[in-house]
Amino acid sequence: MMTRTLLTTALLGLLSLTAAAHSLWIEELPENAGVAVRFAEWGEDFEVSPGHLDSFVQVSGWTLNEKGEPQVFDVSKQKDHFLLGKVAEGKPAFAQAHFTVRKLHEDKPARAPIFYCRWQPEGAGEGKPSLTLDIVPTGKPGEARVYFRGKPLPDVEMGLHAPGKDQQKLKSDAEGYVRVTDLASPGPYLLTVARYSEDLPGFFNGVPFGITSHSSSLYWTVKKK
Repeated sequence: MMTRTLLTTALLGLLSLTAAAHSLWIEELPENAGVAVRFAEWGEDFEVSPGHLDSFVQVSGWTLNEKGEPQVFDVSKQKDHFLLGKVAEGKPAFAQAHFTVRKLHEDKPARAPIFYCRWQPEGAGEGKPSLTLDIVPTGKPGEARVYFRGKPLPDVEMGLHAPGKDQQKLKSDAEGYVRVTDLASPGPYLLTVARYSEDLPGFFNGVPFGITSHSSSLYWTVKKK
C-alpha cells in the first residue's frame, strides 16, 4: 500500500505536470452563449469540476462598454469552464484567475500562480495593456506586444498553438513585440507566456508563498477566406 507521503508526492507531481502543460484561455461558446474560460492542454479534453478546474479559487472577468470602461461579468463555474457572459460585437474580453499556492519541493519556496487571459474578436483592433502580464494586439494581423506591469517585456519565451500544428516556440523581441507570420490556416490561435516568475512573496488565502508566477494567453480566430 502506498504511504501517505508517497501518495502526496505522486499527487503533487501529477498536478505539477498538469499545470506545466496546461493553458488557461477565453473562447467563444457555440450558439451565441457568450465567452468562457477553459483550462486544458491545447487540443486535449477540458479540465472539469470536480477536478483540476477547482484548483482555481478566484476567477474574475470583464469586457469593455461603449466608453471603453471595464464591465465586470458575474462569473459562474460550470462543468468544464467558467462562464463569463456575452460580449458586444467587436469588444474583447479579459479574465484573471488565481491558482492554489503550490509547494512542489521542500528546498524551494512555494509559488502563487496567477493566470491572465485576453480574447480578441475580429474587428477589435489595437488593444492597450489591461492585465498585469498582457499579450496585447497591435491591430496588425498576427502581431502583439507583451507587457508586464504596464511596460514592454523583451526577450520572453512564448508558445504558439496554431490550427493543425504542434506548439511552436517564439520569443518577444527587444521591444516586446511578437509576430505570428503564418496565418494561412483558418481556426483558433493561442499565444502564451508561461510561468514568468518574480521574487514577490506574500500570502494567498492564508497560505504563504515566496514566488509569484504569472502566465498569460491571447486567443483569436482566423476565419476562412
